[in-house]
Amino acid sequence: MKPYAQLPTDNPEEYKRLVGLSKEDFQHLNGKLCAYIGEQKALSPLTRRGRKDSKLATEDRLLLTLYYLRHYPTLINLGAVFGISESYCHKVYSRTARMLAKIEKLPNRKALLEEGPSATLIIDASEQRIERPVKGQKDFYSGKKKPHG
Repeated sequence: MKPYAQLPTDNPEEYKRLVGLSKEDFQHLNGKLCAYIGEQKALSPLTRRGRKDSKLATEDRLLLTLYYLRHYPTLINLGAVFGISESYCHKVYSRTARMLAKIEKLPNRKALLEEGPSATLIIDASEQRIERPVKGQKDFYSGKKKPHG
């Protein structure tokens, strides 16, 4: 995993395998994220204190979050790749994930069921014999069924 500037852009399949989105979808989501951050800064300019710029660019923050959600590495490994500490990596991930949840809403269940094709689901509930251990038979043996052993 590399920061955003070092990602392979010539191979779309490899890009999608690493990030989880196509390059166009990533750029679209990054644009929405930048717009949301700009809106939040404009809404509350007085509450913004401390460090003026993040250690990571917006693309890298989004990439870190998407990579974490897709591959689930440890935060210390992810922080080492991006050159940040484990705690700052968690901070970036949690903030960006919260922002993404506000930006992108999934359609509700009712809308999906109305749009989607109707499907029939068949569940096979036939009983299968399992091997029962010699020790601890009481966990598997029911007094109602006669085959035992």
